[in-house]
Amino acid sequence: MLGCQQALTLEDIPCIGVGSAEEALEQVGDNFAGIVISDIRLPGIDGLELLTRLKQRDRSLPVVLITGHGDISMAVGAMQKGAYDFMEKPFSPERLVDVARRALEQRSLAREVSSLRRQLAERDSLEGRIIGRSPAMQNLRELIANVADTSANVLIEGETGTGKELVARCLHDFSRRHSKQFVALNCGGLPENLFESEIFGHEANAF
Repeated sequence: MLGCQQALTLEDIPCIGVGSAEEALEQVGDNFAGIVISDIRLPGIDGLELLTRLKQRDRSLPVVLITGHGDISMAVGAMQKGAYDFMEKPFSPERLVDVARRALEQRSLAREVSSLRRQLAERDSLEGRIIGRSPAMQNLRELIANVADTSANVLIEGETGTGKELVARCLHDFSRRHSKQFVALNCGGLPENLFESEIFGHEANAF
């Protein structure tokens, strides 16, 4: 595999060479952003078993398998197990580089989609809506979580711009009434003589 490593390095594709599947598994951690290119014939567990174990960890990880003893059935089996591509020796450095670049592009897109999904999930959580790691913010989130699902009346105080409406929305959205309408009313913007009519309504031609 030294020739493969040199071909990739010459095309500015960083790579790490290892001598066994066991070593490869040690290199591929939770935040691994690359791809795996492996020979099928390996000391210890073979490339197909390596593919299976890698896919159990991360289904989106592209794994390219190489063999000098392959046949159609082996290639089909590798693809069914989730291999990104299957290359039979001999192959040109250009083909290896092309496959590696396409696999890296797919990997990058998959990680970007995963990141966006996490952001969307976090946006719907208290931590994603009321951000901050200080004890005060943690206490605020805990208080909202404890109060939201009760029938208690809540008075929220604070200076302009401190997030009173945000807290009110969180109380509503995490309560049993989250499916009901939430109405935000700017009382400071209402004339005193019109407050009751705006809140409770009025008969036609009352004014």
